[in-house]
Amino acid sequence: MAVWVMIVFVSVLVHEFGHALTARWFGASVEVELNGLGGLTRWGVPEGELPPGRRALVSAAGSASGFVLGGLAWGIWHLFGPFGNDVVDRGITLLIYVNFFWGLLNWLPIRPLDGGHLMVSLLAKLAPNNADRVARVVFMITSGLAVVLAIRYDLIFIAILAGWMFISEFGYGQRQSAPATIPELSYDNVGDGTEEE
Repeated sequence: MAVWVMIVFVSVLVHEFGHALTARWFGASVEVELNGLGGLTRWGVPEGELPPGRRALVSAAGSASGFVLGGLAWGIWHLFGPFGNDVVDRGITLLIYVNFFWGLLNWLPIRPLDGGHLMVSLLAKLAPNNADRVARVVFMITSGLAVVLAIRYDLIFIAILAGWMFISEFGYGQRQSAPATIPELSYDNVGDGTEEE
């Protein structure tokens, strides 16, 4: 359990630092928060927001950093392993699995995952007038499919998370269409600002 906790902690930290360092490279101020569900990187630039291409790079950098860490662990394992120590061998296997599986999962086009941020950035570049509407439809379909597949394969925790994302997306659409008496920050103008693992 201690090895698992340490591997998850290091992997989340590397993921969030991938976002943070890329955002800093583009001149953004950043803040990294670790929490019970992973991590969160908030960022913003003085002039308002980064162009869509740079936002996409910031979004992709988290999982890409994890792929590098997982790739290094895989390389060490294949060059020097197995090491004959159950804790070390299991730890390296978990490090590879966590970083590749988690990274790929995080690239699913579902808000608030990195894949959701990537899709919003891509749509802002390709179809700025319809970006939000298209993104909502895609996010609802992918999160709904994730619920069905997670239930099918008895992945209850993932099913609960995907269900929460589906409900949140439905609520997001309702909030966007309802008149607001108090000005709200929309998802698209938070800097943008939030990369979550």
